Amino acid sequence: MAVMITVDKCIGCGACVATCPCDVLRIDRESKKAEVKYVSECQVCSMCTLYCPVNAIAVTPDKPDNPMLAYG
Repeated sequence: MAVMITVDKCIGCGACVATCPCDVLRIDRESKKAEVKYVSECQVCSMCTLYCPVNAIAVTPDKPDNPMLAYG
């Protein structure tokens, strides 16, 4: 998996959801915490880790496909 969220650390602020350019993350309706919804869409850009105020997200290069480096 390319994106991992430590749910115990997550405060549900939504910063990761707002900054993800590939729409990979969502806020779970029940737990009110971030969850990885579309891991296959992750481009391993690490924007979510940069904006998470509590460091609850880790991004690894463990992706079966090569990441897209640029659009166009």
